[in-house]
Amino acid sequence: MKKNFYWILGVVCSLAVFTGCSDNDDDDILVSDVPQAVMDGLQSKFPNVTYAEWENKLGYYVAEFWQEGIQTDVWISEQGEWCMTELDLGTNLSLLPEVVQAAFKSGSYATWRVDDLDKYERPDRTFFLIEVETQGEADRDLFYAPDGTLIKDEVDRENNDVTPTTKI
Repeated sequence: MKKNFYWILGVVCSLAVFTGCSDNDDDDILVSDVPQAVMDGLQSKFPNVTYAEWENKLGYYVAEFWQEGIQTDVWISEQGEWCMTELDLGTNLSLLPEVVQAAFKSGSYATWRVDDLDKYERPDRTFFLIEVETQGEADRDLFYAPDGTLIKDEVDRENNDVTPTTKI
């Protein structure tokens, strides 16, 4: 009997710990809590989207959905204005324009491992982010223009996400 008590107590404590912990730091919101102007903004930019998960990030509504096998995050202001689209390209360099691939392959970090690739579209510009890493060195964020020009090369910092207001 005593053994069963401790077993049940262990299960209850474990459940309490696991329900209290989460690896999701975002502020998920229900579709019903998304303002109509924001929904209209998403539909005007992406009319074929039928399902999206929503989050609040830095005062923006962010719709996350899959489009042609690519995770897509769309940042929309409270007024329904499209501010940015982020396409998560994984680690497949072939998803980048050939000129960007060529620029990376001929650059200083060509031998480094590609950790992540993203394409960003904003009203003012489009750019690609290649995150690279190698043993014994600080990870790097390499920002490229669509024509293959390296715009910015910086040390990758934890929780340094690109937002609509990030200076590139």
